Amino acid sequence: MVTASNLNTSLKAAVRVDNFTSSEITIGGVPISAADISGVVTSVAYFLPQEFYYIEPADREYVCSEVRAFFIYFLSELRCRKLNPPTPKTLSGLGMHRIEWMKAAFVGGIPVWPRRLKSGELVEGDEQPLRRVKVTIIGDTIIEDGAPEQVRAYVVTLSRLFAMPYLCADFVSPHEGKYFLAELRSVPDITVAANREAVVRFMGRPA
Repeated sequence: MVTASNLNTSLKAAVRVDNFTSSEITIGGVPISAADISGVVTSVAYFLPQEFYYIEPADREYVCSEVRAFFIYFLSELRCRKLNPPTPKTLSGLGMHRIEWMKAAFVGGIPVWPRRLKSGELVEGDEQPLRRVKVTIIGDTIIEDGAPEQVRAYVVTLSRLFAMPYLCADFVSPHEGKYFLAELRSVPDITVAANREAVVRFMGRPA
């Protein structure tokens, strides 16, 4: 495990841009070649400057930006299973504003719960009480038992649409048989036991 707060002691890297697979990192004193890394779970989207407490305060913003850029590059170059893969903006997950993923989901055929803007911020309307359904997908596994088939199909479509093997989606239902996407999370939550078990299965499959 690598975190920003222990990066100064937990990781060393020797990266070869011209021959990335021969690059080597040392994690917790154990060296490993990039070619031998078979899977990565990234459970944060960003590093925060304050996590680099061992760096001079005036330099933390710069160091944080540089470390994030390095890890986005490193994770992007790895040829293994990734939960979730990085984007140009984030270490893990969509890296999209809510309006962006809502638009992409709608264009992809997923009904999206209408929202309105107030001073540039998305706000809830004065809706009646709604049934809510949460569904998590990891690889091709739906975690929650009993999720409606329609919602399961929507989440599979979203996973493929965004090329994200992990997604956690919240749907709302104003009446039986109609479901609308209301929230989408793409940074893996490994605090849930069922999620951890599904991650192990996902990582065990050939890349």
